[in-house]
Amino acid sequence: MLDIPQNGKAHVSNGNGTVRFGVFEVDLRSGELRKSGSRIKLQDQPFKVLQILLEHSGDLVTREELQSRIWPEESFGDFDHAVNVAVGKLRTALGDSADNPSFIETVPRRGYRFVAQLDGASVETDPAEVSTTGEYRSRAFSRLNGALLAVFAILFAVVLLGLGVFLGRRTAPSQPPDFQRLTVKHGTVYSARFAPGAYNVIYAASWDGAPIEIFSTELKFPWARSFGLPATQLLAVSSSGEMAVLQAIDHRFLLGVRGTLGQVSVTGGSPRQITENVDWADWSPDGKTLAVVRAIAGKERLEFPLGRVLYETAGWVSHPRVSPKGDQIAFLDHSIYPDDRGAVSIVDLAGRKKVLSTGWETEEGLAWSPDGKEVWFSAARAGLERRIYAVDLSGRQRPVFQAPGGVTLQDIASDGTVLLTRDQQRKGIMALGPGSTRERELSWMDWSFPADLSADGKILLFDEQGEGGGPNYVVAVRDMQGSPPIPLGEGMAGGLSPDGKWATTIVSNGQLLVLPTGAGTAKRIERHDIEQYGMEAHWLPDGQQIIFSGNQPGHGARCFIQNIDGGKPRPVTPEGIVFCQVSPDAKWIAGSSGGGEAWLYPIDGGEARPIPGLLPGEDFTWTADASFLYVYHWKQAPIKIYRLNILSGQRRFFKEITPPELSGSYCDIDHVLFSFDGRYYAYGYARLLSELYMIKGLR
Repeated sequence: MLDIPQNGKAHVSNGNGTVRFGVFEVDLRSGELRKSGSRIKLQDQPFKVLQILLEHSGDLVTREELQSRIWPEESFGDFDHAVNVAVGKLRTALGDSADNPSFIETVPRRGYRFVAQLDGASVETDPAEVSTTGEYRSRAFSRLNGALLAVFAILFAVVLLGLGVFLGRRTAPSQPPDFQRLTVKHGTVYSARFAPGAYNVIYAASWDGAPIEIFSTELKFPWARSFGLPATQLLAVSSSGEMAVLQAIDHRFLLGVRGTLGQVSVTGGSPRQITENVDWADWSPDGKTLAVVRAIAGKERLEFPLGRVLYETAGWVSHPRVSPKGDQIAFLDHSIYPDDRGAVSIVDLAGRKKVLSTGWETEEGLAWSPDGKEVWFSAARAGLERRIYAVDLSGRQRPVFQAPGGVTLQDIASDGTVLLTRDQQRKGIMALGPGSTRERELSWMDWSFPADLSADGKILLFDEQGEGGGPNYVVAVRDMQGSPPIPLGEGMAGGLSPDGKWATTIVSNGQLLVLPTGAGTAKRIERHDIEQYGMEAHWLPDGQQIIFSGNQPGHGARCFIQNIDGGKPRPVTPEGIVFCQVSPDAKWIAGSSGGGEAWLYPIDGGEARPIPGLLPGEDFTWTADASFLYVYHWKQAPIKIYRLNILSGQRRFFKEITPPELSGSYCDIDHVLFSFDGRYYAYGYARLLSELYMIKGLR
């Protein structure tokens, strides 16, 4: 049939909801995009963008039209980010380029145009919704009497005029927010709080690669004073002028630390120790009681007061804040450590938990509004550029503030003044492969996470968790000489099979897959009663079994072994063990709780024993010799790696690693991977630079 002409063009519809262009086929009824018959994963919003572009093939689709049809409730800033991400993902799915487009052309500051030739059909559009000028209008309006429309127009104008007069008398022009930068040094601000009275700000920072230290700055003067507490993290400042701090800290990932909770006055002195294994804390409004997050038996507990458990999780909890009335605690709830995706939740003093907002790919930073009616937090649906949002206790949400690069909310004063950090963050990969004499940068986009290295040191398995990875992330391989990455599928990468032909991946912590690194078809591993998977899955030397962490309903996380061709997962460690690696002779499992002690578990059963000589918080990976582990601390560069004898506990220095272009700045090193002979290696580095700001006028 023939559609109504649009802009002088007659568009043919095939009537079955299918549109073809080149090797691609779009099924508008099922919402599927296929390439040469194979389905391509495309999320809802990018697909809607594609549908609208196909409706207007060859014509300009303005950004305003995309906003009205897909994101009508978003603010301009949120929409601007959302449409850029959606179009980027659509181009990725089509293999298109913004610089040399084959399908989607960008018209700067105006919109987009679909430029490929459709194969004999276009999208059906309801004739009742299209005018002969190509604009979307209802035919019902065209049948209204012109005189009646005129009457309505006059009445509407009168109403608008009256409303304008009314509002004009009662509102003043809105003032732009007032910004004041509080830090100028090169480094990272870990946390910041207003002191009582909001006349000065107390913050913990690492400047120029030095250890974390606590500083105080008066708002009227441009300099900071050190409290003389090196290697100390600030958690909270009470209304009575007491600080909750962490000492003997163990760096975990980026801003995460664990240590001994202490209390010290803002006037100075030495902290009084309270309890160990604490991650976060906050004071009650009267400054007498602490809400604490601490790790016990492989789980994290939110306690208020100390010892009274309000919430417990096999995941992890961050940024707890007690409400102004002291009757609720807001916190960020994450399912898998150290991934900071998750939800914003509150819990009352009876332990009743409520989720206020969920679906965030990254969330860091939280505070109550002064009246206690909203929880403000900083998060992002995709990518790394966090923005500040506010959500009330019924779940209604609104955007508050955004800035290029992303921000992290730190605190809100009683008058509404906000403390936040403006962030620049990146995670990358450095590697030394066969034939190279110096390390090579192997990062793909902005958050590349190394997962495994082939036995010969030639192939790197990694995932991309940043802006380009999307909400489910992307698993990829690349050779160590720096050739372009080869995407394998979605998820968090686990390990390469002994023959290098397969890679494990965990998608959204809910599905374990085995992906071919070359030709082949992905295999879905039966989930059985696994409620949630952890972050990693490794192969056993036989190439037929996988070890992974996860938890069953009502139980804490532990490690399981499962055959890839069937069979139920078999638990091989007690609860609380979340990181596991199998020795090269398949006799032992080295497992840890991710910050506590590590143990050796006989793979065929038997009594476990601690790893002699392993220091608290050290990470490890097996050498080719089952009697030795490579061990090191996750911390700022440089790091020293040792070979540890698991029988005697003796260690010998093996290698020191410092990213060549990042020395002198804040840089965490983690996930060091070695080839079978130890000659070649890859590692991840993470860098977070931040500046502290005070902002007045945010609403």
